[in-house]
Amino acid sequence: MKIVRKLPADTWYQIRSPKNFYSAMRSDVELLLKHRAYVSLTTIIVCCLEAIAAGAGEATRGNFAAFVARNFPDLVTEIEGACPGKEGTAVFCDGYRNGFAHLRAPKPKLAIAEEHELDGHWAGLLDVNGVPILALNVDRLAREFMILERLEMAGKNPVVTK
Repeated sequence: MKIVRKLPADTWYQIRSPKNFYSAMRSDVELLLKHRAYVSLTTIIVCCLEAIAAGAGEATRGNFAAFVARNFPDLVTEIEGACPGKEGTAVFCDGYRNGFAHLRAPKPKLAIAEEHELDGHWAGLLDVNGVPILALNVDRLAREFMILERLEMAGKNPVVTK
């Protein structure tokens, strides 16, 4: 016979609980940024953005793209400026979100860069051995990611609890 250990409900850590959802994300981002763990930092941010965009519904490309367009319009504009003819949300979604979530790196011809490498801009082209590479400013992404605090304070926690 298996013995099932019972835990009091108030001791069970529920990540999707409104009291934990945003604060856990912020803590992870702050820790990784402090240690300049940029690959892990970017992975965590795009995955957290996915969770926020999904809300209590589904994690879909459309929800992610709409969330990014609404909350990071300057990012979208700068990607589009560096990649004429391409939709900024599509590049961010397919190249960074899918790349980091599935490959632990951006898709080919994309990169992450530090603040000083892009002069503070969200994104820009870097010449790497004669090859133009679109780079995303990971320092700015982390800083702007703290939009979570504004969402949380506005009571816009997408988590539904029962």
